[in-house]
Amino acid sequence: MAESSKGMEHTTSWYCKLYNSLKETPIDVTLLIMSIVVFLKLGFFARRLSREEPDFSDDNNQEVDLPPLRKDFTVRELREYDGTRADGRILVAILFNIYDVSRSVHYYGRNGVNPNYAGRDISRILINSPEDLKDSEDFDDLSDLSRNQMNTLREWEQRYKMKYPFVGKLKEKLQINEEEDFELQQADPLVD
Repeated sequence: MAESSKGMEHTTSWYCKLYNSLKETPIDVTLLIMSIVVFLKLGFFARRLSREEPDFSDDNNQEVDLPPLRKDFTVRELREYDGTRADGRILVAILFNIYDVSRSVHYYGRNGVNPNYAGRDISRILINSPEDLKDSEDFDDLSDLSRNQMNTLREWEQRYKMKYPFVGKLKEKLQINEEEDFELQQADPLVD
């Protein structure tokens, strides 16, 4: 019988060995539990960040289903797309690129967080402060910005490019193509 008890001591299972080793070193158990908690928190946080857009369930926030728009705008024309038109389309410009932000009414709409951004070139606002918001209809070429400010704008522009549909370019003046110019010349004959 003594021989059988010796045999049992030698053939202890792996989970008994694990339990005994953890019992002898409690710091390992603490580190293991802390590692599991951190791993789970990071996984939850990463999953939360990967979601497209938060769900704002307001009565005013309806999914905007507008046809895609492809057009270049001047600053004056862009100002018309501030969400007050019949279609409710909201456009913003960043680094001379125009994006349709109509699906973010909770942010750019009349009752949103920043309704003054709608229908504007917000490049300068994103790098400075909302106090820089001006009602001017002049084209801003952003030539006075530093390298760091331009890099910040490029980062913002990348975010908008990933999140919102591209509409067109912000132009200083819309250029008339040669055919339209020719038609205008024919329509207005010179008076002698």
